[in-house]
Amino acid sequence: MKSGYLYVLVHPSDPDLYKVGQTTRLPQERLVEHNRDYSKHAGRIVKETGQKWELETYFAVPDPKWAEAVFWSATGWADIPFRAGIEIEKMEWKLVQSALEAAKKAGVRPPPIPLPDYVYANTEWMKKRLEGRGITLVGHVKSKRSGRNNFQCSNGHEWRTIPNNVAEGEGCPQCGMGQRTPEEIGQAVQSGVLCLLIHPDKPGLVKIGLTYRTLEQSCAEGIWGGWQVHRYRNVEEPTLAESLIWELLGYPLPNDREPMSIALHIVEQTFRDLHYRLQSKIALAEKAKE
Repeated sequence: MKSGYLYVLVHPSDPDLYKVGQTTRLPQERLVEHNRDYSKHAGRIVKETGQKWELETYFAVPDPKWAEAVFWSATGWADIPFRAGIEIEKMEWKLVQSALEAAKKAGVRPPPIPLPDYVYANTEWMKKRLEGRGITLVGHVKSKRSGRNNFQCSNGHEWRTIPNNVAEGEGCPQCGMGQRTPEEIGQAVQSGVLCLLIHPDKPGLVKIGLTYRTLEQSCAEGIWGGWQVHRYRNVEEPTLAESLIWELLGYPLPNDREPMSIALHIVEQTFRDLHYRLQSKIALAEKAKE
């Protein structure tokens, strides 16, 4: 971030017509440019009236863009800087002065509020489903099913839609790039199911099972033998989830995943805690990429 200036120009054709801007160069240089560039709104006023803008005042600021934003917010015309770059408005000088005082005290822009872990986890969830599809996610995913995100395909097409639609296989609406079936998406992401297993003939023992099949397939195929699914959780990162569950329990991963003597209510609570611990771990990895 470079320091610079906030400046105010006034036009002789109307004493209440002001141009407010920010620059990292000398305001006098910007004044010359505004009076010469007829392609911009300020320059067109010069061309139409035959009169040039004059430098009313300026002052140094540590964060020019932030000072400008604070100025317009203080005037009540906060949307002005976003109207096609036109920062010209008719205002009373008293209002300009009060807004300038606010800008002088603005300092530097506050750091952005950190995104919650679930946003980073959602973003990683989406990126996994885009791998190899020629589609890029723009921004972060705040909601999988109710929010909307921007996407761009490798052919340059951009669109905005519900993230879950793309996650389940929807491709570019213009060229079809990245379209997949839900089954293809499932095979690509290799998500899994973590299960808390109990046995009717082995009270006091619990077992943690991990499968990359669906829960229905696993039960139908009888992969757990006589063990029954007491709790389960679909997980995006199966290996990480399994290691975390044992970390939360305070035990190393058992050899061959044999049964352990652990109170059932403790493991139940650990399954409830796993979701947030997973989010935290995934978020930490995603933050490191930024």
